[in-house]
Amino acid sequence: MADKRDDEMKNTNTAPGEEGSQKGGEQPYIREKIVKPKRRSRFLAVAIGGFFGAVLFGLIACFSFVWIYPYISKMHGDDVVETTTAERITLPTHSEEEITTSEETPPSETEEVSTQESTEETQPESEGALLPVDKEWIERSIDRKISDIKVDVKDIENYAREIQKIYQNVEKSLVTIMPKASVDPVFPSDQGAMSGILFSHLDSVRTVFILTNYEAAAIQDPVVRFSGQSEYVPAQLRGTDSIMGMAVFCVQFDEKQEELYKSLNCIELGNTYQIRAGSPVIAVGAPFGSCGTMSYGSVVEMRYDQMAADTAFRMYYTNMSAPEGGTGFLVNLSGQLIGLINSRYKDPVMQGYIAAVATEELTGIMTNMANMEATSYFGIVGQNITQSISKAADMPEGIYVSSVQPDSPAYQAGIMNGDIITNISSKSVTRMAQLKEVLTTQGRHLPGETVRVTVMRLGRDGYSQVQISVTLGVRQ
Repeated sequence: MADKRDDEMKNTNTAPGEEGSQKGGEQPYIREKIVKPKRRSRFLAVAIGGFFGAVLFGLIACFSFVWIYPYISKMHGDDVVETTTAERITLPTHSEEEITTSEETPPSETEEVSTQESTEETQPESEGALLPVDKEWIERSIDRKISDIKVDVKDIENYAREIQKIYQNVEKSLVTIMPKASVDPVFPSDQGAMSGILFSHLDSVRTVFILTNYEAAAIQDPVVRFSGQSEYVPAQLRGTDSIMGMAVFCVQFDEKQEELYKSLNCIELGNTYQIRAGSPVIAVGAPFGSCGTMSYGSVVEMRYDQMAADTAFRMYYTNMSAPEGGTGFLVNLSGQLIGLINSRYKDPVMQGYIAAVATEELTGIMTNMANMEATSYFGIVGQNITQSISKAADMPEGIYVSSVQPDSPAYQAGIMNGDIITNISSKSVTRMAQLKEVLTTQGRHLPGETVRVTVMRLGRDGYSQVQISVTLGVRQ
């Protein structure tokens, strides 16, 4: 059977035309050699050519974009350059420890010696308590000193002249912001305009930054006129903060405006911790409702714990009378910016007088806006429970939640009035100033980040610790 199958297989493998000639003999198989086409080198050449072609196309596209982008941006008014990490703007900050005013400078040793010598020469000798003769001598000395002080009209004129010099220097940093539609080349007017002040710049992109009041954010298609200039330059809104009543704009210049850019002067930020009741100040901008107005006076009261959402800040109250609705800034006698005029949180008793928020409370938010970075929003109004209050009232030390803002992240997370915040993400937060730092300063918790908040909540058995997760929002 096996031989029969072999014969059949031989017969089937016989080539055509050879059936008779090879019958009965061995019939070889047909052998074919399959040769694969040599395509590897061709494929490699095509791949290399495609790669270099893509690189060349990318370079052409890159250079084309760089070349035409300024023109397209100018056409669409979209020429605001975002700052990079290397270009990040920073503003100076101060603290109470830095207070070094000239009034606090101790007298020199020679002055002390001379004072002591004159006192020893004129004061009657006595020991122990003051005698009647001592009191009479003191009264005569005071009267004599007062009589030596002479103020005439020239002194008043000199004082006013010095104030004018300071204002003229500060005026170089002031700008006028108004709608483009209101600009009339024939009959120029500042109707509906707001005042702003230059506080920082970025040379790499020829950009200046402007601090102004929150109301300026409503201006449509804003343009800016700089001090001493007649033309208006387009401006872009950089950010707003409704809580502190502030907004930041920026203006970017092209190469043709290099000279104008270099002529601008940004104001220096002063140490607001040096301001006390009695400190002389100057109001600039639009304190009387129209741009270009000014006044001068002194601070009559400091409020150190003015409460608002997520912050406690300092306010100045002055003796400068002005109509409600005035905006602008306070500067010190060194021509440094120390306050943003704001009537939002003004005490009703002080209506009609200029009040301002200390700029030290705004620098963190100003920095974030200039760098196009969002500021985080928590959403509580709180009060500090200090160590002394804690002991007196038998309450935990921390931030007492006076109220929770409706629909805020804190409200949605379940934080309630009466809670006492002690910790945020393993960091002790027992003061409103610390909460502000957690939300606004560099290294802060960012919007969208979920933080773990430790609160002490009062119950039937006293205060107990509660852990709450809060997803931070964006401060508007």
